[in-house]
Parts: sequence; structure tokens; C-alpha cells
Amino acid sequence: MKRILILDDNLTICLMLKSWLTKKNYNVDTATGVEEAKQKVKNEAFDLILSDIRMPDADGFTFLSWVKKFDSDILVIMMTSYADIESVVESMKAGAVDYIAKPIEAENLYKKIADALKNQENQKKAAQFGDPLRRPSGKIYDKIFDKLHDVIHNDSHLLVFGGPGTGKTSVAKYIYTKSRRGSGPFVIIDLDPQVVSWNGDRGAAEKKFREALEKAKGGLLLIKNFQKTDINLQTQLIKALTTQKKDDNYTQIIITTKESKEQLRASLLPKLIELLKDLHVELPNLQGNDEAILFYAQSFLDAANKELDKKIKKIDNEVLEAFFNHTWIGNIQELKNVIFKASLLTEGDTITKKLLTVLFKNFTEDVPEVEESKKQAIEGLKKENYEKEKIAEALEIAKGNKTVAASILNIDRKTLYNKIKLYNVEIN
Repeated sequence: MKRILILDDNLTICLMLKSWLTKKNYNVDTATGVEEAKQKVKNEAFDLILSDIRMPDADGFTFLSWVKKFDSDILVIMMTSYADIESVVESMKAGAVDYIAKPIEAENLYKKIADALKNQENQKKAAQFGDPLRRPSGKIYDKIFDKLHDVIHNDSHLLVFGGPGTGKTSVAKYIYTKSRRGSGPFVIIDLDPQVVSWNGDRGAAEKKFREALEKAKGGLLLIKNFQKTDINLQTQLIKALTTQKKDDNYTQIIITTKESKEQLRASLLPKLIELLKDLHVELPNLQGNDEAILFYAQSFLDAANKELDKKIKKIDNEVLEAFFNHTWIGNIQELKNVIFKASLLTEGDTITKKLLTVLFKNFTEDVPEVEESKKQAIEGLKKENYEKEKIAEALEIAKGNKTVAASILNIDRKTLYNKIKLYNVEIN
């Protein structure tokens, strides 16, 4: 359900528009002042804002400028009683997607909102699959890509093993863009309880799976964090893997997990293990693979130059040596974050060793031999500290823009908002 914020100093107008849009199944909130609206934008992942241009405490253009810096994914439609060319031009220059003149007609408003959301969806889809899966040289990656090409050619399903940040979602996107499924929907369901709260509903995961499978008809369904999954969901998955006909409604299913083969086998039904025994690929960790580290570092440096408007030509050998010796518990994604942070802090054309003290913080110390419950608590704290640190770094790199920060972290905006709340990350 799309979230919309209405900003107007006239409460009657706010309530009227909220009533209209709620009937169209939008999740709507209101604000009668700019500061109130800013606070709500900081706390919730709104998809679109309807903002009045003329308000007592600040004009709509100032608020629009703030929104685009804070979260550039939020669409803004300006409302004005002064439907003159000057206001329209100014609002478009400031980043508004459209404007609507008061008094507002309901059908006109519905159309403008629907068109804005649809255009954004089309642009996101084009951008989402515009960056191909990066392929370092080496036998390991040759074997991986040979397997992916087989999956694409045979239109088969796939189970992807890999640690955090190894590129599991990128694999699914690569398969989608190369296969005939690429013209259909690309749907993601994340089974990680830290991302999705099931609120104690034991059947919620199965319901989400059925809904996602139906939505993904004719396209690709990505199931993320497929570990510790209950028997009912596994049974539904077996049915989906075995009973589909390869017609126009056929849905290719890609499953990803952070667990090892041995860990996952212990929790899967024998039939599911048998189905997936030849339909899997394992993504390598980055640690110790100097050739891959060098390849990805250069790739991300090129991307950072483009996104951050930098002109960095090289990375000092001492920095590369530190990269080769680092543990990379976050793998490719962690390396991307480090390169972007280093690029942000570099003034000249070279990333130098003087940045090493601020690029790495150690959350990888060995956990001492303690009781299992205490050990799990320590591991959980390490994960929280690590994720919180990376979110703070991404927000710093993105200069506070949540859309850019989410892109750097390779998560969606709503997940970023949820983690900011979960870890109480401070936002300026």
C-alpha cells in the first residue's frame, strides 16, 4: 500500500483529501506545518507528498528542496491556489513531478497521483536492471556463470548460497534480465524476521509466499533468507517447483540463503533437498581473493566517481594491501561501502593510506568460549553494531539522502527506515 503525506495549513483540506485517498486504498497521513511534515518524513517511508505552496511557517518550495535532499525517491505534487506559470516552472525546477490547482477535483487528483507512481515504477525497473552482474576473472567465477547460463537457458529454478554481501540478489537480477522471464514481474519476498515482522502469526509466511507467487506469474520470484523455514512453507515451495507448466504463467523461482549447504540440509525436507541438489550455486567470500578484491575495488571506484562527482584515478598500493588483508565479513557490499566512503573523504585524485584508520572498524573479534545463550547474545550485538555502523556510514556518504543510502547498502528504502528505527540511528 502506497504511503502519502498531505501538507496544508488548512486542516479541512487535509482531512478532505485524506478521505478521498483512503477510499482509493492509499495509506494517508497529514501535517499542517512544515516542521511537523519534516518529522513525519524522517520517521516514515512515504512514496508521495501533496504539498501546498503557500504556508505561514515556510513556503512549499523550501520544503520541496529539503525533501529531495533527504529522500530523493519521494514524489512531490505541489498544490496551489495560484495556478500561474511562474509557480509551475519554479516547482518543476525544484524537483516536483507535477502540480494541481485548487479547488482540487478528485478524479484529476487520482489521475495525477496514479501517473506519477506508475512513471516512477517504470523508471525504477529500468534502473534496477541496468547494472549487469560484475564478473571477475578466475575459475570460480567461470563456473558460477556457466551455471547461471544453464539456469537461464533451461528456465530452471535455483538455490543460491552465499554469505552477507556476496551478491545473491544480483544473481537473481542477472538471471531475470537474461531470461525470457525479463518481460514479466520481478517480485521479492524476504523471510528474514528482522526485515519482516510476522506478529506471531504462524501462517503469515505461507500467506506472503502465496501472494508473492501469484503476483510473480510470468516473471521471477526471489525468495531471500530461506533459512529455518517451517515445513508448511517448504511444502508450498515443493508444489510450486514441481507442478508449474512452462507456459506464459510460469514463474522462475530463485532462493537465497546465508547458511551453508550443511546447515540448510539439516532444516529441509528430504524431497526439497532432492529437488534442489543439482539446482544450486555457491558464491565465494571475498577474503583472500586478491584478484576479485582488485576488480571490485576498481569497479566501485568508477561508480563512486560518477555518483559523487569525483575524479579519483587510483588507490595507493598500501590501501590495496590493507584490502587484501581485511576479513570482509560483509564481502562485496562491505567493499562497496568502503570505496564510497574513501571516495567521499578523498580531495585529490588518489585514495591514500592516511584514510585507513577511518575506513575500518573491527567488529570481527573472535567470540570467547562462553555459554551458548551468551555467545548468541554477543553475536547478535556484533551484528547490530556492524549494521548500525554501516547504515550510519551510508547516510554519511549519501549526505543524508535515504534513497542514495539505501542504494549503497543494496536494500530498499522501507527496509532502511525499519533498520534506522530498530537501531535508533540518529539522523540530522
